[in-house]
Amino acid sequence: MFDLFKDKRFWKGALTLAIPVALQNMLTSSFTLADTLLVSRLGDVALSSVGMVGQWGWLMTMFIFGFCSGTTVFVSQFWGAGDKKRIHSTCGIALVSVLIVSGVFTAVSLAIPQYVLRMFNSDPAIIAEGSKYLRIVAYSYFAVAVTNVLSTVLRSTEEVRLPMYVSGFTTVLNIFLDYCMIFGKCGFAEMGIEGAALATSVSAWAGVAVIIAVS
Repeated sequence: MFDLFKDKRFWKGALTLAIPVALQNMLTSSFTLADTLLVSRLGDVALSSVGMVGQWGWLMTMFIFGFCSGTTVFVSQFWGAGDKKRIHSTCGIALVSVLIVSGVFTAVSLAIPQYVLRMFNSDPAIIAEGSKYLRIVAYSYFAVAVTNVLSTVLRSTEEVRLPMYVSGFTTVLNIFLDYCMIFGKCGFAEMGIEGAALATSVSAWAGVAVIIAVS
């Protein structure tokens, strides 16, 4: 056991993989944090609305996380065995699975946003404001699902930097678009809470485009 701490080759490999993954997770968390911080300037109702929608999105993310965790196990094994065909098959199964889950969440969000928000809060003002946000941000759910699966497959095949760079790109883009669309800066119309939702959706799909184009 103690010999492991002296194994420079092991630690170099472990840190090379672990640090980018840790940074990506931090950036992913910062993605939603930007919405929360900037929307807080619109008042308590807007802030609470975004928080309620965030809980709904978090529930979807938990389902996606389960599929991605299983994908990691299989892809890592197939990568070690050099079986790229099964990696592609596993990736396809994972994509179909998470798209079904995100499709259900998107459909419910668009059809009955008020009922979704009533699960978390009964304040009419928060439900009304949150429904505006949810109807727009729901379009990012497919993008979140695809990005999570592709990032999982890339990390499981020792390509950890690209997911980190994509997370950094989408986080910066989201902060910029949030600022522009919420407050009407840089030639954009002032859209308030709906601007925050639109910024999130655009940034999420931009991340998908980058990760597919580069990988």
